[in-house]
Amino acid sequence: MSATLRKQITVPNICDSACVKKLKTLLSQYFTMREEANPPSNMSLKARLGRLGISREVHLELYTNNNVEIKASAEVRTSFTSICGELETILKEATNILSSQNVFRVMRAGRINDYMKSISVDPEIDRMVIVTLCDIILDLLVSEKLSQFTHDRKELEDESVGAKLALLEKKYKTPVYRPKAIRDVRELRNKIVHGGSSIAKQEAEFARDATIDIFSLF
Repeated sequence: MSATLRKQITVPNICDSACVKKLKTLLSQYFTMREEANPPSNMSLKARLGRLGISREVHLELYTNNNVEIKASAEVRTSFTSICGELETILKEATNILSSQNVFRVMRAGRINDYMKSISVDPEIDRMVIVTLCDIILDLLVSEKLSQFTHDRKELEDESVGAKLALLEKKYKTPVYRPKAIRDVRELRNKIVHGGSSIAKQEAEFARDATIDIFSLF
């Protein structure tokens, strides 16, 4: 590619392995991503990004010194600035791992998460407990993320985690790590709370594993 559009930024800590993992997930949520299997030794990630409405792929190169380069051909000139802004937001979110912050909701979620991990998925009742606790953990994390943008009690105390996710993604224009998994765990919780349904072992394992992953990187 003969790149005529180029932007370079520095994102501290972006090359941390956990941040790269989160970055890849976020990019895949908002773009179609083609990752180069064997990037040069001075890069942690080299990928091509596309989606409907973008006439040409945008190239994202993540260097091991935490520098990031965004490149594209002239065909995407009209949307390049907005794409760069979106990518900068995603890159920042990839390094913003809440579980490392000493905040009340995250600390509470951490204690519940530790207890949840100790519960066996074999007994039926325990599977119901696991899913319910997972939903509580994820709601706390989403509420904490939302509190960075608003102090509106109506928004923060909404019982629907889906509504909170929609606010983050649409109103506050911030990417969310694995929003579908968060919504899926809420659906499993609703099966228990509203229908009294049992939870399969595979469903409990999904909720547990997804919640552990999201807590570590949200």
